Amino acid sequence: MSEKIAILGCGNGGHAAAADLTLKGFEVTMYEDPAFKDQHQELFKHKIVHLQGAAGTGDIKIHDVTTNLEQAVKGATIILVVVPAFVHASLAKKLAIYIEPGQIVCLLPGTFGSLIFYKEFKKVGVNYVPVAESHTLPYATRLIAPATSLVMSRFNPLKIGVIPANKTDEILTRLSHLFDGLEAVESVIACGLSSLNPIIHVPGCILNAGRIEIAKGDFHFYTEGFSDSVVRATEAIDNERIHILKQFGYAHDIAAHGVGGSIQSDSIKEVIASDPNFAKITGPANFKNRYYAEDIPFGLASWAKLANAYDVATPIMDSMVNLGSLIMEEDCWSIGRSLGELGIEDMSLEDLKNYVQNG
Repeated sequence: MSEKIAILGCGNGGHAAAADLTLKGFEVTMYEDPAFKDQHQELFKHKIVHLQGAAGTGDIKIHDVTTNLEQAVKGATIILVVVPAFVHASLAKKLAIYIEPGQIVCLLPGTFGSLIFYKEFKKVGVNYVPVAESHTLPYATRLIAPATSLVMSRFNPLKIGVIPANKTDEILTRLSHLFDGLEAVESVIACGLSSLNPIIHVPGCILNAGRIEIAKGDFHFYTEGFSDSVVRATEAIDNERIHILKQFGYAHDIAAHGVGGSIQSDSIKEVIASDPNFAKITGPANFKNRYYAEDIPFGLASWAKLANAYDVATPIMDSMVNLGSLIMEEDCWSIGRSLGELGIEDMSLEDLKNYVQNG
């Protein structure tokens, strides 16, 4: 019998992962919240993902697609959480009551979301399920039509952090059957701080807000929007991110080395703006897009809160969050997750490092 994998979330990443892992021989069950089922009528009706691009081509029959969370995760060896960051807290509470011994939960990506799942599991006495997170999706991918997934490229390496980190080797061995090029990092804190999206999305979103507002999606974000001034802001945010990693004593590298596209360079502009795969990507169409709604309050704001708690100055991140709040007409500091929600409020630096290492 094939190994069962549950994929929670039927968005861009969920479609790509379901098709890719089905082609690799896994029995995949996809789950979507009932409130969003109507957005995926084609997928629910036929249980087929029309796959194009770097992960293969064809009409891929998925084992099952359901709105029943218990049914989706029952018997699965690995549960992949492929949902926006603002869904993590509510989904963690729902999932906690269905978790089984021996299962692994992995967020693709996490941006510290693994801490929320781990905290919620412990609340209900589930102390035996490690939670992993990646620094980005395994794929550069978009849904280009109903149930139609275009995978432009794979991200390699794919950085993985695990809580507790003392289970990292074991968990990476099990996840390596799903994805190639996995790279262990010291902890889920290190992994969350390796996330690409807040770095490469937020400066372009803030500094191109007028163009985005007028273009309504007719805008090539990574070429038109990645000018020299945007690149300078991107590099400044990356420098602040590196300072946070240094404060924790974690390994660090520039964002340009983590993109994993077809261009290899020390220059973030060259890596992004010169990559033909990135050149195809248009949008955002409005300020509700996840580049704004996720990467500012749940990305940069989370980093800045962590930095502030451990005496690292992040003036550029702070300014981006403040401007994002103005543009979105929402307080990105308060709608994003707090250190309390992550379960790490008022911990000393050493206590936090011990917690993510040993649980």
